[in-house]
Amino acid sequence: MAFTPFFQRPKGVLLSISILRMLIDEPMHGYQLMKQIEEDTNKAWVPSHSLLYNTLGTLEEQGFITSEKDFKGEVERTVYSITDEGKTHLNEQISQLAQVFSRMMQAASEHPIPRMPRIFLEYLEPEERRQFLIQIKNRLEVALKEVKKDIAAIESK
Repeated sequence: MAFTPFFQRPKGVLLSISILRMLIDEPMHGYQLMKQIEEDTNKAWVPSHSLLYNTLGTLEEQGFITSEKDFKGEVERTVYSITDEGKTHLNEQISQLAQVFSRMMQAASEHPIPRMPRIFLEYLEPEERRQFLIQIKNRLEVALKEVKKDIAAIESK
């Protein structure tokens, strides 16, 4: 299966990767997957039902997941599990995505504020520009703390 370029279908690619990654841990039904994505992104991204279930259908057609009906009382749910082919596909997708992120990080090191926000900064009033830059600074500081924690965890192993 060929890699779908991230910028061609970012939500679909991220959703496929997210689903496959979550299913490595345990089989889940659609509602669990949606809630987990919502929680993992701090409610910043909640895929629509149609996108979620279309993606699940596509992943199943491609042989990356399987589904099984699960009955709890009168409630019927479809539980999804990852296949060996799905695990291989996930590893390939993550590798490709890591390359994209690596190029993005290189660009970020050369231009710390992404180009698009910089383009619009000139149209902001000075105080708005200052507030926007403070927000970026604060987010970068939070991200830096997380990165330092991750590095420390890796080095302690």
